[in-house]
Amino acid sequence: MGLDTKDAVSPGILNPPGNAVTGHQAWSMAALSRSLKNQYHAWTSATRRRAMADAYRPIVRGFLLPGCAYYLVVTWGHWQDESGSHFLILAGLSLATALAYALFRWVLLPAGGTPLARLEAVGLATNALMYSNVVAYMTLHFEEQKLIYFVLMAVVFSTTGVTLRATLASVVLSIASMFWFATKASPEVAHQFAFIGVATSFASLGMATLLRKAILRQIDARLFADQLASLDSLTGIANRRSIFAKIDRLVENKSPFWIGILDLDGFKSINDIYGHAVGDHVLCEVVDRLGHRHDADVQFGRIGGDEFAVVIVGEREATEVERIGNDLINEISRPYEMQPLLLSIGGTVGFARFPAMGSTARQVYEKADFALYRGKQFARGHTVLFTADQDQEMREALSLERALREANLAEELYLHFQPQFDLRRQKVVSFEALARWQSSTLGLVRPDRFIRAAERAGLIQNVTRVLFGKALDAVDLWPEHITVSFNLSAQDLVDRAFIFSLVAQVTKRGIAAARIEFEITETAVMKDISASRVLLEDLSALGFKIALDDFGSGYSSFEYLDQLPLDKVKIDKSFVRKVSVNATSREIVAGIITLCRNLDLKCVLEGVETDDEMRTLAPLSPELIQGYLFGKPMSQRDVLGLLLAAEEAEANVTAA
Repeated sequence: MGLDTKDAVSPGILNPPGNAVTGHQAWSMAALSRSLKNQYHAWTSATRRRAMADAYRPIVRGFLLPGCAYYLVVTWGHWQDESGSHFLILAGLSLATALAYALFRWVLLPAGGTPLARLEAVGLATNALMYSNVVAYMTLHFEEQKLIYFVLMAVVFSTTGVTLRATLASVVLSIASMFWFATKASPEVAHQFAFIGVATSFASLGMATLLRKAILRQIDARLFADQLASLDSLTGIANRRSIFAKIDRLVENKSPFWIGILDLDGFKSINDIYGHAVGDHVLCEVVDRLGHRHDADVQFGRIGGDEFAVVIVGEREATEVERIGNDLINEISRPYEMQPLLLSIGGTVGFARFPAMGSTARQVYEKADFALYRGKQFARGHTVLFTADQDQEMREALSLERALREANLAEELYLHFQPQFDLRRQKVVSFEALARWQSSTLGLVRPDRFIRAAERAGLIQNVTRVLFGKALDAVDLWPEHITVSFNLSAQDLVDRAFIFSLVAQVTKRGIAAARIEFEITETAVMKDISASRVLLEDLSALGFKIALDDFGSGYSSFEYLDQLPLDKVKIDKSFVRKVSVNATSREIVAGIITLCRNLDLKCVLEGVETDDEMRTLAPLSPELIQGYLFGKPMSQRDVLGLLLAAEEAEANVTAA
């Protein structure tokens, strides 16, 4: 379960000392085979080899610089002491060695990463050049006391050898050559160097083993820490870092795959109502259910919070991916039994494919995220695949997001206000605040477009905060009997602290709570009606008014009339605009008006634009009308002018 992490650390590294196989099992062929196999994988792990190269590269590079300087000095010494062919051989060889060491250090072993194979080859070449210098000198000028050079070489080889095989080969060659040259020395000297050679062999191999063991322990400790850092601490599956490392490797290897983002529906309310302990338990259970799949090419990771990544490696048809996604959603949507609780959550997943939908990991991930966003909007509880049709929409959305992030929202956002007209009192009693954005880069942007972009980018609360402040600025200048209706988004409603920061603004300005009406939609509350009800009840208790917008356009609106503390219902304009030509629409509107009257709810008819519509609606005795027939959205200056004109007209009637 989880994303493939075998390349992040070699098998067996996660097993602490003391977990070795013991007893009868230790002597079984199967246990021995597993042990040898684990050891083989440990030594041949690509990640471990990279780590070994990173550890030994500074040692080799550190040796090459003084080695280069040493052989330049040796060359100068040969120039002083040698002549003729001896000079050409010895000086030429030492100078070539110095130049080769410089080439190795600055060209073959640059400051960046170096493959272990290249590092091993450079180490062997370094040793071979050193060995050649000593052998050449001893061949031309045999001196008994200089047999010690072979001993020194063996020590150097033991400390600079990159791999065990290279170290063994170099040390054995050096000591064997010493024994061969010792045959030319006197019996007494040969006898002495025989003991020295044996002692040097054991010492060199011991030093090489201890040094290598110390380095490998450090490597394994670091890889173990890296593996822990690549796992989610709660669920034990791959975390965000590991996920992106995985898809980066797939992109680098040009391996096709699908990346999906699975978001849990209704999880936040479990955290809010029952606490994080229960929420964590649910997340772990979700991971257990995801792990029940036995498809090795379907791997999972936790991105953060209640979002998970689904990586499907290999070529898969879109229908198969959609089936996999729906199976996952069905699996996690089964009830969670946590005595005495029985909890339910859902899920939505968006998928995108590499390389068909992007050439980089980031591009494919963003498209999967956009598919998820579309699913949360229009296909909650289902699998959504990114399509070519969404590509242009996504580019426009990203352009809007970028402009929103770079915008001076306090200056560029503003409000228009549309009046709500009371038919019985024949006067304007309220205004709905309508968001507008005059972007410095994009010009005037439609509200539906930039509100969706702000929600997707996580900027909606910034937008809401600025616009709510401007709504309070406006209502502060209106007569006290005039109220303002302000729309809250779904993301606003799920953040209790944010909503009460808006309440604090109202209190600070000394504006009566009853003059502020929060408009909500079915979409905004359907994600978690229980949590929404608690929040709206608290707002209602503080004196704020609550209105349900677009009534009749959703699937379960009558449930909201029963469960939510509403003061007003706004009938969706799709019904209102058809009342003059459609008897069914007329009866539906009449029924809703009567229902609201019986429930003591104010009822607003939205979208009334023509006299024909009004003549049809008048016999139904509607209370409030909002539409172009009674007023288009207007600026604050026009609102003040309208209110002033209404006051003057009322004063004239009173005087008459």
